[in-house]
Amino acid sequence: MYLKNKIIHFLVFGGIYMDVEVLARAYGQQLVGYEGIKSMSLMGFTSLWMFLVGGLCGVIIGGLNDRPKYYNLKMWKQVLIGGTTITLMELFSGIFFNLYLGLHIWDYSKDKFNFMGQIELKNCIWWYVLPILIIWLDDVLSCYFYGEDRPPSLFSYVIRLITLK
Repeated sequence: MYLKNKIIHFLVFGGIYMDVEVLARAYGQQLVGYEGIKSMSLMGFTSLWMFLVGGLCGVIIGGLNDRPKYYNLKMWKQVLIGGTTITLMELFSGIFFNLYLGLHIWDYSKDKFNFMGQIELKNCIWWYVLPILIIWLDDVLSCYFYGEDRPPSLFSYVIRLITLK
Protein backbone atom coordinates (compact mmCIF):
# COMPACT_ATOMS: atom_id res chain seq x y z
CA MET A 1 0.00 0.00 0.00
CA TYR A 2 2.82 2.42 0.88
CA LEU A 3 4.52 1.96 -2.51
CA LYS A 4 1.19 2.42 -4.32
CA ASN A 5 0.63 5.69 -2.42
CA LYS A 6 4.06 7.00 -3.36
CA ILE A 7 3.58 6.05 -7.03
CA ILE A 8 0.30 7.96 -7.13
CA HIS A 9 1.95 10.97 -5.49
CA PHE A 10 4.90 10.74 -7.90
CA LEU A 11 2.59 10.75 -10.93
CA VAL A 12 0.44 13.62 -9.64
CA PHE A 13 3.34 15.84 -8.57
CA GLY A 14 5.40 15.05 -11.68
CA GLY A 15 2.51 16.08 -13.92
CA ILE A 16 1.81 19.23 -11.95
CA TYR A 17 5.48 20.24 -12.00
CA MET A 18 5.58 19.96 -15.78
CA ASP A 19 2.37 21.98 -16.11
CA VAL A 20 3.70 24.69 -13.81
CA GLU A 21 6.91 24.91 -15.82
CA VAL A 22 5.01 25.23 -19.12
CA LEU A 23 2.80 27.98 -17.68
CA ALA A 24 5.74 29.78 -16.05
CA ARG A 25 7.70 29.81 -19.31
CA ALA A 26 4.66 31.01 -21.26
CA TYR A 27 3.99 33.75 -18.72
CA GLY A 28 7.67 34.70 -18.50
CA GLN A 29 7.83 34.96 -22.30
CA GLN A 30 10.55 32.34 -22.57
CA LEU A 31 8.57 30.97 -25.44
CA VAL A 32 8.79 28.97 -28.60
CA GLY A 33 6.99 30.11 -31.71
CA TYR A 34 7.31 32.58 -34.51
CA GLU A 35 9.59 35.55 -33.87
CA GLY A 36 6.94 38.17 -34.64
CA ILE A 37 4.34 36.87 -32.20
CA LYS A 38 6.47 35.55 -29.36
CA SER A 39 4.94 37.87 -26.78
CA MET A 40 1.45 36.65 -27.67
CA SER A 41 2.29 32.95 -27.75
CA LEU A 42 1.03 30.66 -25.02
CA MET A 43 3.39 27.85 -26.02
CA GLY A 44 5.59 27.29 -23.01
CA PHE A 45 7.78 24.21 -22.96
CA THR A 46 9.32 21.72 -20.59
CA SER A 47 11.32 18.52 -20.64
CA LEU A 48 10.06 15.08 -19.71
CA TRP A 49 12.94 14.94 -17.24
CA MET A 50 11.09 17.58 -15.23
CA PHE A 51 8.39 14.99 -14.60
CA LEU A 52 11.00 12.95 -12.74
CA VAL A 53 12.31 15.97 -10.82
CA GLY A 54 8.83 17.22 -9.87
CA GLY A 55 7.64 13.76 -8.93
CA LEU A 56 10.65 13.20 -6.68
CA CYS A 57 10.22 16.59 -5.00
CA GLY A 58 6.56 15.84 -4.33
CA VAL A 59 7.30 12.38 -2.96
CA ILE A 60 10.15 13.65 -0.75
CA ILE A 61 8.17 16.57 0.70
CA GLY A 62 5.02 14.43 0.93
CA GLY A 63 7.04 11.72 2.67
CA LEU A 64 8.29 14.26 5.18
CA ASN A 65 4.70 15.41 5.63
CA ASP A 66 3.78 11.86 6.70
CA ARG A 67 6.11 12.07 9.70
CA PRO A 68 4.89 13.73 12.92
CA LYS A 69 8.33 15.23 13.53
CA TYR A 70 7.84 17.25 10.30
CA TYR A 71 4.11 18.00 10.21
CA ASN A 72 4.15 19.16 13.84
CA LEU A 73 6.71 21.84 12.94
CA LYS A 74 5.57 25.40 12.46
CA MET A 75 4.52 26.01 8.85
CA TRP A 76 7.41 28.39 8.17
CA LYS A 77 9.87 25.63 9.16
CA GLN A 78 8.09 23.14 6.88
CA VAL A 79 8.27 25.67 4.03
CA LEU A 80 11.95 26.32 4.71
CA ILE A 81 12.74 22.59 4.60
CA GLY A 82 10.57 22.05 1.52
CA GLY A 83 11.97 25.03 -0.37
CA THR A 84 15.52 23.98 0.40
CA THR A 85 14.69 20.44 -0.77
CA ILE A 86 13.33 21.74 -4.09
CA THR A 87 16.27 24.11 -4.57
CA LEU A 88 18.80 21.35 -3.93
CA MET A 89 16.90 18.98 -6.22
CA GLU A 90 16.96 21.66 -8.94
CA LEU A 91 20.70 22.16 -8.43
CA PHE A 92 21.61 18.47 -8.40
CA SER A 93 19.33 17.59 -11.32
CA GLY A 94 20.79 20.54 -13.25
CA ILE A 95 24.32 19.36 -12.56
CA PHE A 96 23.39 15.83 -13.64
CA PHE A 97 21.17 16.55 -16.67
CA ASN A 98 22.78 19.73 -17.96
CA LEU A 99 26.44 19.56 -17.02
CA TYR A 100 27.12 15.82 -16.79
CA LEU A 101 24.79 14.48 -19.51
CA GLY A 102 24.90 17.68 -21.60
CA LEU A 103 21.12 17.78 -22.18
CA HIS A 104 20.94 21.61 -21.82
CA ILE A 105 17.43 21.56 -20.41
CA TRP A 106 17.96 24.98 -18.76
CA ASP A 107 20.75 27.49 -18.35
CA TYR A 108 20.58 30.40 -15.93
CA SER A 109 24.17 31.49 -16.49
CA LYS A 110 23.05 34.78 -18.08
CA ASP A 111 20.75 35.63 -15.16
CA LYS A 112 21.87 37.61 -12.15
CA PHE A 113 22.42 35.72 -8.92
CA ASN A 114 22.85 32.30 -10.52
CA PHE A 115 24.93 29.42 -9.22
CA MET A 116 26.72 27.34 -11.85
CA GLY A 117 23.96 28.31 -14.30
CA GLN A 118 21.73 25.68 -12.68
CA ILE A 119 19.78 27.66 -10.07
CA GLU A 120 19.08 31.35 -9.70
CA LEU A 121 17.53 33.56 -7.05
CA LYS A 122 14.25 34.41 -8.81
CA ASN A 123 13.29 30.75 -9.19
CA CYS A 124 14.57 29.88 -5.72
CA ILE A 125 12.06 32.33 -4.29
CA TRP A 126 9.28 30.40 -6.05
CA TRP A 127 10.70 27.13 -4.70
CA TYR A 128 9.96 28.47 -1.21
CA VAL A 129 6.33 29.18 -2.17
CA LEU A 130 5.63 25.72 -3.62
CA PRO A 131 5.95 23.68 -0.38
CA ILE A 132 2.72 25.19 0.97
CA LEU A 133 0.89 23.84 -2.07
CA ILE A 134 2.73 20.51 -1.98
CA ILE A 135 1.98 19.95 1.72
CA TRP A 136 -1.69 20.84 1.25
CA LEU A 137 -2.05 18.74 -1.91
CA ASP A 138 -0.30 15.82 -0.20
CA ASP A 139 -2.90 16.07 2.57
CA VAL A 140 -5.73 16.27 0.00
CA LEU A 141 -4.42 13.20 -1.85
CA SER A 142 -4.12 11.32 1.43
CA CYS A 143 -7.74 12.20 2.22
CA TYR A 144 -9.24 11.19 -1.12
CA PHE A 145 -7.07 8.19 -1.95
CA TYR A 146 -6.33 6.75 1.48
CA GLY A 147 -9.26 7.81 3.67
CA GLU A 148 -7.31 10.08 6.00
CA ASP A 149 -8.94 13.09 7.64
CA ARG A 150 -9.99 15.92 5.36
CA PRO A 151 -7.38 18.69 5.48
CA PRO A 152 -8.28 22.30 6.17
CA SER A 153 -8.36 24.75 3.26
CA LEU A 154 -5.22 25.90 1.47
CA PHE A 155 -5.97 29.35 2.85
CA SER A 156 -5.55 28.04 6.41
CA TYR A 157 -2.10 26.71 5.52
CA VAL A 158 -1.15 30.15 4.19
CA ILE A 159 -2.51 31.79 7.35
CA ARG A 160 -0.40 29.40 9.45
CA LEU A 161 2.64 30.51 7.46
CA ILE A 162 1.88 34.23 7.71
CA THR A 163 1.17 34.08 11.43
CA LEU A 164 4.30 31.95 11.98
CA LYS A 165 2.27 29.08 13.50
